[in-house]
Amino acid sequence: MKLRHRICGVLVALLAVSLPPALALDSKLFEARQIAKSCKGAASVSLAAFKGRDVMCLKGEIDKQMAEDITKRLGLRPRNLAVVIDSTGGSVLRAINIADMLSAHGFDLIVAKACYSSCANYLFVAANDKFLLEGADIGWHGSTAPRSFDRYIDIFFAKKKPLGARALKKLRKRYEASKHAQEDFVQKYNISEDIYFAHWNAYACATGARTWNNYRGAEGQRVFSVRWRPSLSNMQNRFGIANVTAAASDDYADNAVSVTLDDGERELVSVSDRCLFKSRPR
Repeated sequence: MKLRHRICGVLVALLAVSLPPALALDSKLFEARQIAKSCKGAASVSLAAFKGRDVMCLKGEIDKQMAEDITKRLGLRPRNLAVVIDSTGGSVLRAINIADMLSAHGFDLIVAKACYSSCANYLFVAANDKFLLEGADIGWHGSTAPRSFDRYIDIFFAKKKPLGARALKKLRKRYEASKHAQEDFVQKYNISEDIYFAHWNAYACATGARTWNNYRGAEGQRVFSVRWRPSLSNMQNRFGIANVTAAASDDYADNAVSVTLDDGERELVSVSDRCLFKSRPR
């Protein structure tokens, strides 16, 4: 069985080298699907193997425990690393740390189900090749480091105003740490920082949608989540997020805002480039 797996792995590698680009891409996507299967039923952080590749399976919140578990697994010196992920996000600084750790080994990222918030902001961005499998979803909804401290307070602490001098000092320190970490990340991975701020433009462009009206409270339904994603073309050409392959590429032909309500109803609202980029993300 091991010999057969090795032969199949060699064949996939040879096909990727010798086939035309479109077919080579198909072979990579086929391999990504097979790698993802090796993580079915796996623990939140675990290692698997597939045809000569080490596979890291990640599931759940990006937090201190996940970072510690990943550090231990990376101590085993994985080879030709592929990471299969299903995460709605978590700690920004932990996500940046994990992205840097994985990047030091070189890794491909396979989104099996979801990659939202800090997963999209940092882990997805840092990967070499990135795969969005059938039914997988990726979404951005901003950053904990807006362009200014005043904006940071307005977004995250508006309900707690007015804040005292001691609280403001503590929050400014936290804000500056996140902002500097994000700026270093943007420079290291050569992406546009606008990916962290364009959600405001995207949301403004989507305001005519029925579910969006629910989100604004017009019909009283509570929102479970709201996020957005650029088209595949804009990921690369506008935001510098390269080497992204979507199994259902037609689903990523347009920019879109996704609104999910507490009852499970979900609406994907298409957003035009003209509207999205009419002003600089704030």
